Amino acid sequence: MAIANSLAFLLYLCCTALLIRRFVQRDQANSTSLLPVGILTVIALVFHGAAISMTMNMEGGWGLNFFTSQSIVAWLMALVALIWSARTPNAPPGIIIYPLVAFSIILKTSLPHEEARILINPALEWHILLSLAAYSLFALAAIQAVVLAIQERQLKQRHLAGLMRKLPPLQTMESTLFQLIVSGFILLSLGLLAGAFFINDIFAQHLIHKSVLSLIAWYVFAILLWQRWNKGLRGKAAINWTLIGFGFLLLAYFGSRFVLEYIL
Repeated sequence: MAIANSLAFLLYLCCTALLIRRFVQRDQANSTSLLPVGILTVIALVFHGAAISMTMNMEGGWGLNFFTSQSIVAWLMALVALIWSARTPNAPPGIIIYPLVAFSIILKTSLPHEEARILINPALEWHILLSLAAYSLFALAAIQAVVLAIQERQLKQRHLAGLMRKLPPLQTMESTLFQLIVSGFILLSLGLLAGAFFINDIFAQHLIHKSVLSLIAWYVFAILLWQRWNKGLRGKAAINWTLIGFGFLLLAYFGSRFVLEYIL
């Protein structure tokens, strides 16, 4: 497991270095292919996934704790970034995402772990998997929102610098943002429904923080999408709604779990 984590960490860093090199060389009219980055990312995902699998697979079911959940989210973010890069080759998201994923591996391997909770209910496993997949998409949406805010501000100042000069137009960036939000909203809805059906008491004392905050986040994103489809919401307002919704999810998925596992 340690070897798999180390190899995944090094490969993500290599991918980041290649993307930065490609970005710098493009400024000098000497661009390179994304194919090597794609191949290295796939290999990194394989090692990263193997490390997660070795951590999770326990006798009797899945074993999950704070850092295992965080690793699953990081792996899903890297996977989506790889797919996403095919759509935005001029500004591949991996240049931001892969360093974050590498950092998550460092956290997982260097900090002390609480004992994993073993899940013996397959339905509960699906609820958790859907929820983590939704969180990974909303995390990417939050990053996209921050980049969009910087791009919009620099455009207003008529001074695009660095990576901002290579990004697609604002309309394309905004469209990508809402594609991520819609996909995440669907998965979050399915995850909440699965939880309502298969968890005996979703508002039990040890779950109430996660349940209430997740429902608030769902409501925030529902309002955001309604305003987008009915009123054409965009720009700064859309960015703010996205970050607020993600903030509630962050508290729901990891804030409450971190407090329960490492503080209380």
